[in-house]
Amino acid sequence: MSHTAQAQMNTTAKSATGEFDSGLFDCTSNLSTCVVAWFCPCVVYGQNQAALQNGDGCFMSGLLYTCAAGFGFHSCMGAYGRGIVRKDRGIDGGFVGDCLSHYCCYPCALTQEHAELVKAGKK
Repeated sequence: MSHTAQAQMNTTAKSATGEFDSGLFDCTSNLSTCVVAWFCPCVVYGQNQAALQNGDGCFMSGLLYTCAAGFGFHSCMGAYGRGIVRKDRGIDGGFVGDCLSHYCCYPCALTQEHAELVKAGKK
């Protein structure tokens, strides 16, 4: 593959608007992921992180999320993962906003991140 073609693929993998393509509360558009995120957020978090790491780390990422949640820090761990998704997709934002997204509605935030990775072809 030529360098130009590879650069074009990398460009198309980024968000065109600098924002998530779906809204935070559009989580019902992917109901199965939303339900899993509601009852077992560690699974969706682990899958999202594994997609960003080429399939590696699903179990460990999920386990770390579970441990963080056990101590009441699920929003911080979720914000960390959301930051990685934002950086990978070229989406604007910061840690505080990510933390609030996960604190207020972690299933919606995880589903939104999942949808972004699906759109990027990483899942």
